[in-house]
This record gives sequence, C-alpha cells and structure tokens, in this order.
Amino acid sequence: MALVIVGYALAVLSGMASVGPMRLIKYGVLAFSLIYLIRLNIHLLRLVVHYAQSVFILSLVLFLFSVFTPEPLISMVRALTFIVPFLYVALTVGSLLLSYPIKEILGAFLSSINWVYMIPLVSFFLTGGSLSNTNIYFISSENEGNAFVSNHYGWSGTIFLVTGIDLLRSQSLPFWRRWLIIAFCGVAMYLVLISGNRTSWLSLSFVALLFTFRYQRFPIYYKFLLALLPLGLIIFLLKDPKSALNARVKKTEVQAKKGEARAGVARSMITHFKSQPSLWVTGIGIFNKRKIKSITSWGGYHNSYFEVLFGTGLLMFSFFFYLIVIRPGWNFMRFFSEQYLFLPPFMIIPYFESNLTGGQFLFFPWFMMILLMGYARIFAKLKIQIKQWQKTSLPAATP
Repeated sequence: MALVIVGYALAVLSGMASVGPMRLIKYGVLAFSLIYLIRLNIHLLRLVVHYAQSVFILSLVLFLFSVFTPEPLISMVRALTFIVPFLYVALTVGSLLLSYPIKEILGAFLSSINWVYMIPLVSFFLTGGSLSNTNIYFISSENEGNAFVSNHYGWSGTIFLVTGIDLLRSQSLPFWRRWLIIAFCGVAMYLVLISGNRTSWLSLSFVALLFTFRYQRFPIYYKFLLALLPLGLIIFLLKDPKSALNARVKKTEVQAKKGEARAGVARSMITHFKSQPSLWVTGIGIFNKRKIKSITSWGGYHNSYFEVLFGTGLLMFSFFFYLIVIRPGWNFMRFFSEQYLFLPPFMIIPYFESNLTGGQFLFFPWFMMILLMGYARIFAKLKIQIKQWQKTSLPAATP
C-alpha cells in the first residue's frame, strides 16, 4: 500500500520515468509477500479458501471475461493486476480474522492506512504548498515540483480524516500520535476543501450523516462543536471568488447544462447494449479499452463499478456488487457504524475513479476494509466452531 502511494509521488515528480522500475519493485514485493503468506500457514489458508469461495469464484470469472476481448492477452494481463493483489488481500484478511480479534485487526488496518495516506498531506508542504492557498484544483501531473495531483490530496485528506477520528475514539494511542492526528485532521479537512475534489466532498457528506445519526462515541454537543470547524472553513472559502469551492460550483453548473462526462459514457454504453441485448448477459469483456473507446471515445470509464457492469454483464455485476457493496455495507451498518466512520469513502470514491488494479491509488485500503467487513461475521462464527471442535476432540481427563 505504501509503495503504491510512493510510486504515485515518484511518477509525478519524475514525469512518469519511475513508473517502470516502481512497477517491478511492487510486483516483486507482492510476489514475496504472497509466497511468505502461503508458506506461513498453508492449513489456515485452506480454511480461508474454503469459507471465502465467492472471492475466488469472482476472480476466476473476471479472468475468463478478459479472454473474450479483441486483445485477449493485454486484457488478461490487466485482469491479473486485479486478481493477484485482490486474492493476496483476501488471503491476508481471512488469515488475520482466524488468528486475531476483529478489534485488533481494525485498529492495525486503520493505523496503517492513516500513516500511509498522511504521506500526500506532508508532501503538500514539502513541495511548497501553503495553507494560504484556497484553490489547488489546478495541480496536475503537468505541474512541476508537486508530488501529487489535486485529486490525490482530496482522497488522502478524506481517508486520513475518517481513519484518524476512528483511531482517536477506538484505540489507545501514544500521546504524540494522538496530537499528531488531531493536528493533521484540521490540515486534512482544509486540503479536502481546497482540492476541488467533489468525490471527497460527497464521501464526507455521507460520513457526516453517519456521524450525526449512528455514531455513538460523541455526545450530541461534541458533534455540534466539531461541525463548526468544516462549516467555518466553508464560509471562509466561499468568501474568496477564486477558491476551489466557488470554482467547482461554477463548473458543476456548466456540467449540469452540458452533462457530466461519466454519465455520458454510461449513456453511450447503455445505448450500445440496447442495440445488442445479449451484451447485458455477456458484457464486452473486462478491461476492453479498445471497445470502450470505439463506443464512447473514452479509453475507460473512470468508474470501478461500470468496469464490471459493462465488462461482464448484469449477472456477474450483481454478484460483484453483493460481495463488494451490499454484504460489507450491511455488516458495517449493523455491527460497526455506532463506533466507526471509515467505510463510506471506500465505497463512494471507486464510483468516480477506476481502482480495480493493484497499482491504483485506493486499491489496497478499499479491498482491505471491504473484505474485512464482508467476512468478519463468517470467520467469527468459524472461530467459534473451531474452538468447540477442539474442546470436543480433546481426550477426557483421567481421574
């Protein structure tokens, strides 16, 4: 996960020259980690494979759908960049769930994600950024001297903020770490607002609803006081005509007239599928960039869910949507939402950006938290069954 973020920074700073070497490093680390995991406890992994069969079925079917494209070799390689790290995450999460309490795993995951996505926040200042800026939406890979682009700052700020709040309220932290998170939460909120990243704004809106109506770790008057910080920042930024908030409001008004690009891509794909109804069953093949471009004039959907929907058809998409959205979302709302806030961004951001390959900005935290929520109950019950079996299989003590 950290290598992915560092890789993004090096790619932007080096003008993409570091992409090839970093890709080899990431593949090497992933291969080593997978081999180490398999050798560590093969018997435990067999249990994971048996009780998480749906994950492996999903991976197999997605690979098969990559075969039926005009460029099957390229599509299969792209599919493997999803499947291999996805299965690694699934095996890791399953093994941890069978070995440790869920609270410990959640704490470790939240802490590691919080550290990693603090990197872009720190780099903002190291590369000349300032809190006097009110609009960094213009920052792209073409701007020299920046390690990340505006979207990265928005996503990182959102993830740091929600994981930071969860860590502060659910984990025992050293004094210095607690105050570090508190200090950077303010920075993260400000960067989210000046990044112009509407996906992050939408994610935090859902987090705010969760915080207000479900979250039980703050009394109501604390919630009111905490709401004053983002509200004050929004009022401050709205007073600046050049701020990211005002710029994005204007752009949204223009897009409302012209139509949003991703919605246009979806409409083009739906029109194409209506002309060939069998595609609703078969899809056009996963990661079929040539076909996507011929239909939409775009080289991709910029949407993780559309990639599966139009790539594999409705039946397979329904299976994917159940595993990645419905089951983890249901478990989170039932068992975790009164104490944690982390999940909404990991469901919303992939809708506005493709994160289906292991090198994407949010791939690892997305699937780490989604699979953890999706399988926490299943493996908790399995652990109870294993303990009961161990008790009954022990020989009776002799008098």
